[in-house]
Amino acid sequence: MNQKQAIGLYSGIFLLLLLISCKEGTPANASNPDEILVQYEGRKLRFKEVAENIPEEIQGEDSLQFINNYIDRWLKDQILIKDASTELNELDEINQLAEKYKDELLLLKYEEKLIREKLDTAIGDAELLRYYNSNKSNYKLESTIFRFVMIKANKPVSDSRKLDQLWENLNQNSLQALNMYCQNNADICFLNPAKWYQWADIKSLIPAKFFQEKNINPGLRRDFADFSHSYKIHFYEVVRPHEDPPLSFVKDQAKKAILHQRKIKLLENHKIERYEKELKEKRIQILNK
Repeated sequence: MNQKQAIGLYSGIFLLLLLISCKEGTPANASNPDEILVQYEGRKLRFKEVAENIPEEIQGEDSLQFINNYIDRWLKDQILIKDASTELNELDEINQLAEKYKDELLLLKYEEKLIREKLDTAIGDAELLRYYNSNKSNYKLESTIFRFVMIKANKPVSDSRKLDQLWENLNQNSLQALNMYCQNNADICFLNPAKWYQWADIKSLIPAKFFQEKNINPGLRRDFADFSHSYKIHFYEVVRPHEDPPLSFVKDQAKKAILHQRKIKLLENHKIERYEKELKEKRIQILNK
């Protein structure tokens, strides 16, 4: 029997088992996920490996075809791997690279475990402020940032008197009412005055003939309209690119930076601690010194 025939035979046997089991209502090999399906030159393909790789969206006959193809590919790959190990002269180099990759992967997984178990993720306001004061020059603004509210209402404007009244007295209650209004009567609404926005992200939403970056100032209110929409804008706070960004704007970035510093310190301290312990217990041999 040649290799091609063997591949077809093994795959056909497994496909047949699956078809029978599906008719009986019990998944083939489900009771023993470690059961070997096929093997070649000492390498074994187990049921669980195939099962873990079946996409969730594949069902019925499609899943049977997927499994059949998977086994075909696996066997063909194993045949080529055997040929490569016989004919190539770079096995030592490949083994060294594989060992290096294994070590790096082990270190990565172990460091992730240490961080998951030991990293303190709580960041107090005082620590955040200290970090900000020491590093705020590192956060450069690419465009003007601002806190504002805006409504882009559809024309004709529905219940315009109510809209004007709510807009003239902006507070928590009126903002909630405006949010309800916008659900049916506006294309765009920004109604969180505590949130920072960048002009680069907003400018495409406002007609340039009515409003430009240079016009933005704290406390500015503007009402204008084009053919299809009526605009209402109110700016609370504005920071230009040459100014330091406020803590509230860089807060998330600062927290990530603090946690990154903690991770580095945690891992370095752990390495030193383990090294000193192994050295003290004379498990390390320093030769030719």
